[in-house]
Amino acid sequence: MSRQKRLLLVAGAIALALAVVRPSRPHADLAILTHRAGDTAPQQVHAAVDLGILAVSVLVTWSRQLGR
Repeated sequence: MSRQKRLLLVAGAIALALAVVRPSRPHADLAILTHRAGDTAPQQVHAAVDLGILAVSVLVTWSRQLGR
């Protein structure tokens, strides 16, 4: 086996090991819950943005009774 093939094989093995072992990406999670506990059908909006370095997930829930 030539030296170049061996280096390519080692580099591939290292890349595979890094892909398997790498830790999960950090993410932010923000939740605003303002619905009443007795409300059986709260209104809600859920949005998520992932920029690669930073991920933001937002859940906003409100009660129809609070809007009156």
